[in-house]
Amino acid sequence: MPTSVRGGDSRVIGDHRGRPWMIGVRDPRQSGEIVALLPLIDTSMSTSGDYERCFEENGVRFHHLINPATGQSPNGVRSVTILAEDGLTTEAFSKIVFVLGVEQGMQLIESQQGIDAVVVDSTGKLHYSSGLMSPGS
Repeated sequence: MPTSVRGGDSRVIGDHRGRPWMIGVRDPRQSGEIVALLPLIDTSMSTSGDYERCFEENGVRFHHLINPATGQSPNGVRSVTILAEDGLTTEAFSKIVFVLGVEQGMQLIESQQGIDAVVVDSTGKLHYSSGLMSPGS
């Protein structure tokens, strides 16, 4: 059974009796549901989303993540989960990728060594960085 993490930042230390910890990424629209299952060992992770601290007005979702260029809540992404060696990196990149959006955000992640991402876009589609799709990652 996967471990479900409440809160945006966590660190997985070691393994689980010789096997990776199985960590579920929460569905940003259906509470209690998981959209991705990640096998992790010795990894920090942070998730930023538009679903914990938000409100809707006239069909528009407003949340705590703000694009500094526009002063608005970005609406192209529902959640971003970043995996890296340390929590400072994961926390910063989860916010940056959320504001940049899927295309620019994933380009940034692909240009960084040792950082991976799982992004749920505004339609609910999952996007994974290439490091999560290759064997041994």
